[in-house]
Amino acid sequence: MLSQLKVFISSSLKNRELNARIAKLLEERVFRVYLPQRDTPQSDNVKTVFNANVNAIKEADIIITILINHGRDLGFEVGLAYGLGKPIIALVSSKDYIKDKMIAGALTDVAWSVDELLEKVTRFKVAGNDY
Repeated sequence: MLSQLKVFISSSLKNRELNARIAKLLEERVFRVYLPQRDTPQSDNVKTVFNANVNAIKEADIIITILINHGRDLGFEVGLAYGLGKPIIALVSSKDYIKDKMIAGALTDVAWSVDELLEKVTRFKVAGNDY
């Protein structure tokens, strides 16, 4: 069902407010959003956090990655999503994102603003998952 597409947001906690804003905007557009800062059990147990995020990526229809202030975990999340054949749309703020060649190479598309990101994710939804 198109209205139930699942989105995983891969981003640094440094972007907490931006992440929450994007999640809210997507949920208003009837996407099911997994935002790790909100939806992953907050635990000191590494396996709990790891397994929750891996399972959420596996279940997602599309991955959004915020390439602003990103850290090491993002590279793993993008690599896993790429390996699973998930479409990955990145929000970027400068052309510096191409310095991380393995991340940049895994991307399906790039957006330069939140509005453009929402447009691209919505286009994915309308296209029936065929990005």
